Amino acid sequence: MPNNDFYIGYLEKMPPSFRGPVRGFVMAAALLAITASFLIVKSQQFFSTSTFELGRLTTVEGVLRMAPVPMLQLETGTGQQGQPILQSILLIGYGKHGAEAALEKAEAQRQLQLDGKKVKLEGTLIYYDGKTLLELTRKENAVLEVADAPPVNRQLADLGPATLRGEVADPKCYFGVMKPGEGKVHRSCAARCIAGGIPPVLKSMSREGQVQYFIIQGADGQPAGKLLLPVVGEPVQLAGTVLQYDDWLVLRLKETEPVKRLGARFMLEAPMCSPEQLAGVE
Repeated sequence: MPNNDFYIGYLEKMPPSFRGPVRGFVMAAALLAITASFLIVKSQQFFSTSTFELGRLTTVEGVLRMAPVPMLQLETGTGQQGQPILQSILLIGYGKHGAEAALEKAEAQRQLQLDGKKVKLEGTLIYYDGKTLLELTRKENAVLEVADAPPVNRQLADLGPATLRGEVADPKCYFGVMKPGEGKVHRSCAARCIAGGIPPVLKSMSREGQVQYFIIQGADGQPAGKLLLPVVGEPVQLAGTVLQYDDWLVLRLKETEPVKRLGARFMLEAPMCSPEQLAGVE
């Protein structure tokens, strides 16, 4: 028999020949929507546990070091052999700027050099993955007190040449201000931070999943931000010499062809650094 059913929207009941297919379509669409939602959520990058204490100023006291980049050196304890355990807090400026301008203004106000002095700084803490930064939120007014400091030997070591693979990021955003503070989605912001004087950092991961961070400088210790701007937020390979300053590692790029772009699939083909080079580095 021919099917003469005809669906009229304003009638209370749908004809049986329409009811079954529509019910099946609705159930299939609902199942598809649930599955798609689950897959989208699973594919998203989890928020990191990085912290930016926005609106909360903290006072920190230590020895100001201007090399390799502005840092506040703290003595946090004593090792088994009686040696001091040192932590260096990376200093950054307010907004997308390095700390140098604020510290230079503070030096001009006080008419003295701050490098090597014991200082009390006030700023906003940023911390993640064992690293701590301090934003000089009040700029030159972040320097509260200055005094002569007893000599404290830095933990310095030349770890030799290395070829490292990873991603160039700006530490201010990566370690807490932005989530995410890395990758292509953050590239334009990171480039502006690095162009403003915030020292670039290489996030490098070994095949075993060990992550280490390297402050990047030029061959003679000069800023390398301008050289790295084209590859910020991209997989790269950097070649140079690794130095240790207290609890930070510094990569000084070699003079010839230090930067190479990589595809994502090449990121973990080479070790982050040879075991001999990083022996004893925590």
